[in-house]
Order: sequence, then C-alpha cells, then structure tokens
Amino acid sequence: MQGEKNLKQIADKVLKFSTAEETEVLLFVGNNSLTRFANNQIHQNVAWHDLGISIRIVNDKKIGVASTNAFDDESLKKLVDKAIELAKLQKPDKYFISLPDKNKIPKVKNIIYDAKEDELARGVYTVIKKAKINKLTASGAYANDNSEMAVANSRGVWAYHAGSSCNLSTIILGKSSSGFAADVARKVKGVDAEKVANIAIKKTLDSTEPQDIDPGEYEVILEPQAVSEMLAFFQWYGPNARIYHEQASCLSGQMGKQVFGENITIIDDPFHPDIFPMPFDYEGQPKKKLTIVQNGILKNIAYDSYYANIYKKKNTGHALPAPNTMGPIPLHLYIKPGNKTRKDMIKSVKRGLLVTRLWYVRVLNPKTLNVTGMTRDGTFLIENGKIVKPVKNLRFNQSIPKALNNVVSIENKLTRLASFEGELVNLMPTLHIKKWQFSSGTLF
Repeated sequence: MQGEKNLKQIADKVLKFSTAEETEVLLFVGNNSLTRFANNQIHQNVAWHDLGISIRIVNDKKIGVASTNAFDDESLKKLVDKAIELAKLQKPDKYFISLPDKNKIPKVKNIIYDAKEDELARGVYTVIKKAKINKLTASGAYANDNSEMAVANSRGVWAYHAGSSCNLSTIILGKSSSGFAADVARKVKGVDAEKVANIAIKKTLDSTEPQDIDPGEYEVILEPQAVSEMLAFFQWYGPNARIYHEQASCLSGQMGKQVFGENITIIDDPFHPDIFPMPFDYEGQPKKKLTIVQNGILKNIAYDSYYANIYKKKNTGHALPAPNTMGPIPLHLYIKPGNKTRKDMIKSVKRGLLVTRLWYVRVLNPKTLNVTGMTRDGTFLIENGKIVKPVKNLRFNQSIPKALNNVVSIENKLTRLASFEGELVNLMPTLHIKKWQFSSGTLF
C-alpha cells in the first residue's frame, strides 16, 4: 500500500502542475487476492496490485476529466495536460458553481488486512469438504480486498481512508437443486466458513426435486440477500437528487409525504458499527448518517456538490467519481429492523413463498421502479406457517414501492452482506411482504 503521506505528495504534485482555475485529484490504490473454486476444487488463485489517478479540471465552467495508472512525474504532467485539453473541447456547464470547499472529515480507524493464500484456501477447503461429505458440488470465491482512497482539490480538500474486506460466497449444486450462502468481515477470522457451508448445503438438500408451482400473486418471505438485491435498485433510482429533480424518480415530488408503509425506515449510515466505514465521498466531502425514509415518510435524498449547488440544498456527501452522469447515490442503505424472528415470520404465512435470493434483476420502468428477475438457489412453498416443499424458480414483475407498502413484518436483526462496491457492505433484514407478483415459471 502507498500510505497517506505518499498519496498526499502525489496529489500535491498534480495540483502544482495544474494551471487550471480549479483542479480535483482522486487516487485509488488496491491490493487484492482471490481464490476461486468449482467442481469441488480450487482452480484459480490470483493476486494483483492496482493503482489509479483521475483528475478533474475546470476552466471557465468547462470541465475535463482524465485518468492514468502511473504515478511518475512525467505521467502526471501528461495527465494534467490531457485534462486541460479535454476541458477546452467542452461546452461551459452553466449549472456548475465550484468544486467543494474543505470540510472536517470524521475520524475512523483505517484497517488493512492482507490475507495469506493458505487462509483463503482453508476457508474454501471447509466448504468443499462439507459439500463432498453430502455428495454435492461446491463452487464460489473467497476474496480479500485492501483499498486506499484519497481526494484532494485546489480549494484545500484533503481526505484519506484505507480499509479491508474478506468475502466468502458459495453456490452448492445438487442433481436438481442449488443453495447459496456468503459471509463478509474485515479479517479472515471474522468469516465463518463452516456456517457458510452449512447454510448453502441445507438449502441445496432442502430444495431437492423442486416441484412446479403456478405463477401469480403470493405472500413472500424475502431473506436478506433478496432484500439487498431489491433495495440496490431503489438505492440508484430512488433518493438520487438528479433523478428526483428531473421528475424521473418514484419519489419525485413526495418530500414529506407517505411513500411506503409506516413500518419502513430506510437509513444511509456509513458509520454503522456492523459495516465498514467510509468517512467521505469521491469529492472528499464528509459523510454522515442520513435518514431517507422515516416511518414511511420521505425525509431526505442524496446530494453531491453539483446538485446541491443547483437546487440550493445541503451537500450530503454522496458524490461518485467524476465524470458522473448517474447522480449522487447513497451507498450504505439499510432498513431499520423490526421485532420478528425469521421463524415467526414464516409461521405467520398462510400460503406463500420463501425466497433465498433474486437473480438477474433488471429495471422495467424507472419512474414506477418496476423490476423483473428470477428467484434462485432455494425457493420454498409455505403453507399454514410451515415450509412444505421446494418449488421451481419463478420470474417476477414487481414494483419496489408497492412491495415496501405491503410489508407485514421486518426481522429483528440485520445481516451483513457484501456488495460490488469494494469494501462497502450492505445490512438488510428479512422482510415479510404481503403481495409479490410472479409472472411465469422456469424450468429449474
């Protein structure tokens, strides 16, 4: 890893090389290792070091962005020149005011953990061994990601953070079924490989010989992985200032109004004790806990400096790397836990489905936030409060807002789930939803 001192020196060089009115420097460094396995054996063990720098130049409201993966002086000078030339080719952005000013960054502990090859292999071996005992086939991956991020700009911003994650996931295959499980922690010792194996194996064995079931409207128990996959789309298309103010969000014009059921509170908290903290955004602006929806009422949406300036709102610290055409995104969302255990939630269902996770989810209508996808790796019929049989997967067409307006109960705990955002981790409970629309069946 480079360390804060070295990255600060690199950023200072770039700022010195630049003759632009305003300059922003974004630095990434990563040390990553990955062990992949399939057919009950490790087939790939790789490690790589990655670094990158991206700069944003502003002259006369014209903005240019360029990046490279070299930190030597010559490369940095060429990078600045390239960004300046790109800015000259742009039309002035009349809405751009300025890059953010310096603000105090919350202090968090930087933790870096370099997992050894044998540590990852031992975790994988635990999964494979248990799969073999049950005459099943295991596949999956065990990753260790270490990352450093730093942001500087010509208005005095300097922010640095480093962190680690260890993420084990597996899909266990049987002759007619499959099961999924995963775990994530800062260090290998926090990842319970035996628990991951046991959950995935049980799902596989319990869903052997799944039976056909008619599509239609069902009560559903969505386990945390499925809830996370659903909320990811709300995360991008819901409380996003760009989409909201363009009247393209399902939340547009609803500030202060009831948008979901009264039992739904959605919070973005980058400092929650059960996740890995991220103290600032990709513009170096401090993050803080932000309640998006409270008891079903829309309270806040996410802003970065650009949209905060346009709409005269407070910057909430949700910028993505420039050039960002998507808008500001809250990356640490969770649904506030309820008061039910998962077992009690299942007992309350007269006839419905237990869904382990969702797969291949895509947006059908961003404005209504209708999504489609399929269930996967363990879908079960519930009758009179008991799981009675495994069923074949189903395709669904469902409005996320409608689902969040039909939540019967919420699990009393949050499960930590890895995301595709490096060290970022989602927290989600199990949800009991009264109505979920399944449009067709599948062959498996």
